[in-house]
Amino acid sequence: MNTNAMPAKPLNRFGSLSAIALILVGVIVLNAVATFALVGWRFDFTSEGLYSFSPGTRAILRSLKDPVRLDLYASRESTADIPELRAHAQRVQEYLGELASLSNGKLELRVIHPQPFSEEEDTARIAGLVVQPVNNAGGTAILGLVVTGPGLREKVISVFAPDRDSFIEYEVVKAIATVGRAVKPKVGLLSCIPLQPARMLPDGSMGGPSPVPFVIEQMRELFDMVEVADNAAQLPVGIDALLLVQPRKLPESMLKSIDAWAVAGKPLVVLADPFAETDQHPDSRAMGAKVSATTYDFPLLRAWGVDIPPDMTVGDMNFTTRIQTPGPGNTMRELNYVAWLSLTRAALNQSDPLMNRFEAINFKSVGEIQKLKDRPEGVAPNIEPLIFSSDKSQLIQSLKLGYFGDAEQLLRDLKPDGVRRVFAAWITGPIGSLFTPAIGNANIVLIADADLLANETWVNVDPQTGIPQAFSDNGPLIIGLLERMAGDPAVATLRSRGGFRRPFEIVQELRKAAEAKYIAREKDLQLEVRETEMNIAQLQEKVTGGETGPGKLSPEQQAELAQLQIKVNAYRKELRGVQYGLRQEVDALGQRLLILNVVLWPVIVAIAAGLWCWRAARRVDHSRSQGS
Repeated sequence: MNTNAMPAKPLNRFGSLSAIALILVGVIVLNAVATFALVGWRFDFTSEGLYSFSPGTRAILRSLKDPVRLDLYASRESTADIPELRAHAQRVQEYLGELASLSNGKLELRVIHPQPFSEEEDTARIAGLVVQPVNNAGGTAILGLVVTGPGLREKVISVFAPDRDSFIEYEVVKAIATVGRAVKPKVGLLSCIPLQPARMLPDGSMGGPSPVPFVIEQMRELFDMVEVADNAAQLPVGIDALLLVQPRKLPESMLKSIDAWAVAGKPLVVLADPFAETDQHPDSRAMGAKVSATTYDFPLLRAWGVDIPPDMTVGDMNFTTRIQTPGPGNTMRELNYVAWLSLTRAALNQSDPLMNRFEAINFKSVGEIQKLKDRPEGVAPNIEPLIFSSDKSQLIQSLKLGYFGDAEQLLRDLKPDGVRRVFAAWITGPIGSLFTPAIGNANIVLIADADLLANETWVNVDPQTGIPQAFSDNGPLIIGLLERMAGDPAVATLRSRGGFRRPFEIVQELRKAAEAKYIAREKDLQLEVRETEMNIAQLQEKVTGGETGPGKLSPEQQAELAQLQIKVNAYRKELRGVQYGLRQEVDALGQRLLILNVVLWPVIVAIAAGLWCWRAARRVDHSRSQGS
């Protein structure tokens, strides 16, 4: 019996090796089968859905009736040695390929790799694509898209910037929806502000009409625009969206028509200004007022659960506009005017794909959008801020901008209260009706300023060429909102996706903390130096009678200078220490991450795989021993 049992160990060892080999072969076979059998299958395990299409995208692709061509211009040679640009271009191409596969043949993708000085590059330039410099040797690259729909309607994405990779889906699908439409969207415009007010002549009399605002000209080109008189009884039939500017003194029948439009969830953009300075209506010339302005009068807002205080505007220390005001002795001086706001990207909702495109928005005496506390029953609007103030803001009585207005006094009186106020918002969710008990789902963009349409707030006209030159994004903001709301309703549901780039957030926080400390100490140093230099100047004035120079220094001054130099050297040494500490912390964290990624994780994976194979082999041995 014992002699027969002796060969069991070699057999068991051979069985274990065979089991491991079979497992490896099975993994290889499974991978090969999956490669060919699961073509087109997608599994997105990312937390932000980086590789998933939104329902809005799928709906737009299903709605396409005619083919749409996508011409992707992607330089290859000039980005071959730039890994980040090459990887970004690859992601864009892969996304467009997946989009074409999802479209059931309605999207045709052509990838063009333009060579420098080639016909393809000339075609890309003519189409409006951006040719970007990529190195100091004069190398350039193109990464943009031309979308062509039926009737040769074109939409161009001039460049796919790496820092906007989370908005690729929004930009591409919006362009597809735009060119896929058979006709222009029909937009209604009801403005209680005269679009072409009479110009005031030097003698104070009123002359002919002023030019049409440039943004209105753009709207007439891009949309089938229907202008509605402010005394009309109701909205016209067949419009896709409505732009309502400074509503005031509207007939009750028109208010009912707008109310029904909003409650039905139809697209509506409202500009309601508590102090519209560009409105030249006779009502704006209040007795003794320094600034002509009107206030909106629109009772529907409260039925929707929101309000804009009609007698208050917002001042903001962080976004003031420099203006010239009369000074003493018939002179002019520059001051920060807190009621005119020059807003930067810090005031724009960067998670919104439309707002993320803009760099600057200018407002004159803008109001604050507030959510009513005493809302009617069932009214619960969702207010998504699009444009907002900094925390250095305060509400200002509109009266102070009129007869009692004084730019310097406003600046002195402004006491920020730490509140960030909403200037423009996308309102969705349940809203009420002023005239009926109905509750509807809103699709409203509300902006508490109407002056942003005026040319003076965002565009200059070259006196020689007559070509307008924009210095702000006011016009593109209005055009973009109407394009998004008047087009395919699915476009309004598109949002940004997660970004592909994953910055080292802990490293950035360390750097920011150290830089903040560095800047604070630097300011301390500069203040100390200035104060000491002022003391030296005063001493020189007393001792030398106003004369200055190295030979006129008294012993006290020399001691003061020596003390200053000691302080300067000490501060500089401290600053170097802060910078060195920053580098040390960042380098140490980088080394830990390197060890974790390069050494530790592979070791853990290898150990786990080994344990799994060992346990599998043990189970095989155990089953064989039981069978024998």
